[in-house]
Amino acid sequence: MENGRFIFKNFSKSLKFRHITSIFFKKHKASFFEAFLFIDLIMKRYLIIILFLNILYSDIQRLNSSNRIRYDFMNYDNNTPEVNNFRDEDELLDFIESIFESNLIPGLSIAVVKNNNIVWEKQFGFANIDENILVDENTMFILSSISKTVTATALMMLHEQNLFMLDDDIDNYLPFNVNHPDYPLTPITFKMLLSHTSGIKDNWNVMPYYDGDSQIELNNYLSQYLIPGGELYNDNSNFTNSIPGTNYNYSNIGAALIGLLVEEISNQPFNQFCNDNIFTPLGMDNAFWFLSEIENLNQVALPYQVTGGSGDTCYEIGCGVYDSSNSCFCDMACVEYGDCCQDYDEVCGEDGTGSAPSNLVPYENYGYADYPSGQLRTSANNLANFMSLFINDGYHEGVRILDSETIELIKTIHFPQVNSSQGLIWYYKNNNQLFGHNGGDLGSLTEMFLSFTNNLGVVILSNSSNYSAIIQIEDAIFNFAQENEFSMIGDINSDSLINIQDIILTVNLILSNEYSGSVDLNTDNAIDILDIVQLVNIILN
Repeated sequence: MENGRFIFKNFSKSLKFRHITSIFFKKHKASFFEAFLFIDLIMKRYLIIILFLNILYSDIQRLNSSNRIRYDFMNYDNNTPEVNNFRDEDELLDFIESIFESNLIPGLSIAVVKNNNIVWEKQFGFANIDENILVDENTMFILSSISKTVTATALMMLHEQNLFMLDDDIDNYLPFNVNHPDYPLTPITFKMLLSHTSGIKDNWNVMPYYDGDSQIELNNYLSQYLIPGGELYNDNSNFTNSIPGTNYNYSNIGAALIGLLVEEISNQPFNQFCNDNIFTPLGMDNAFWFLSEIENLNQVALPYQVTGGSGDTCYEIGCGVYDSSNSCFCDMACVEYGDCCQDYDEVCGEDGTGSAPSNLVPYENYGYADYPSGQLRTSANNLANFMSLFINDGYHEGVRILDSETIELIKTIHFPQVNSSQGLIWYYKNNNQLFGHNGGDLGSLTEMFLSFTNNLGVVILSNSSNYSAIIQIEDAIFNFAQENEFSMIGDINSDSLINIQDIILTVNLILSNEYSGSVDLNTDNAIDILDIVQLVNIILN
């Protein structure tokens, strides 16, 4: 009842309470005992309210006090990435490992798709440092906002069935009406939700984190957030001041509402619809919306934050929010340190004088009520299967999963006068050369972008919060791929076949005690019998 005490403390200070008690004591000249009875009566009268508020806000108070503030960022960076000239894959690996080690990234998983295949897959570091659990090909990371691309795809699959039109009013498909308080006669359409122009805004005061899955049903949470009179409703904080369809405002709540629309139109729970129509057909056997669905939580990478010598996280000194104008993480609290974005390590040091962060602190795996906006957990290779749909005209292993017309709709910029880079949830960056989405959350940074020019896609999942490091790795991979061909996993001699010749080459490297990153299939920094076993499995499968 800690929070109950907090609520009553503040309630007792209210003007109304003081006014009532003042009248009572003046009129009745009450004794101390009578006063106690009177206060007890007031407490009983409001006990139900206090208990309800305690239940509703207990987790909010507890978790917000831990500086758990989710950040989402949209990077439309149009700067040309720095070109790195790598002679071979080993040099690329050396570069990635140097970035990985110098930036205190706990764990990292990368998958590269070319045409129909995952042509390159690497893992680095730890999913759980204390338990000594390494990242492997099955390690699941929380995708953060990349989850929105799956949510949008689920809805667009229903659009393929002609179950709604993009310009339809969403109120016709929901169990409650959603109206902008300032513009109630302007309908909010599916297209607006998918383009972040609905006018629905994120109110972080009522968007808490939970240790584990949220116990609040999606329908109940959104109705309380969006319906006037709801416990979480605030017409100023929950909505922009713009007419729907006329202003861009990135919205996690809007994405969660897309998930609810999937439920209502399909008559299935959102997570079940995704499993039946996306995960299973794509062979995404390590893809789950809820922690409770995962049998072995050791397969889930813990989120980590970098701390300075004081033990304060970068969040706690104000450097955890992405600033798109400067392509970095910071907020107004950084002003007192003199410089935020231009010198991230210094600001996020113990005192802002140049002492760099040096410790990694884990958090428990978390969840939130608006889960379709960011809570999906999966592995890099599973996500690469999903991304490949958009390279391969909706096909996976010869089976059409998504219509080509749907992909074109997702790629289309529907409100160019509002945002010239935003498609349907997916968006463009680097002068429209890359198409995809990224994600940022507590101890999570993720990238999923593809180049239609090269039929190439890159997935990077990490349990870190160093955005610049992840971007350096992504740029390096794309730059390498423009000039070179990735070897197919297991194709040691680069003859486009995986056979006994590749096994012989691997054995020769073992016997000569030589190392090659392209042969280290299990990425354990050694070439041994385990790599041969993995190679044999690739051949057999």
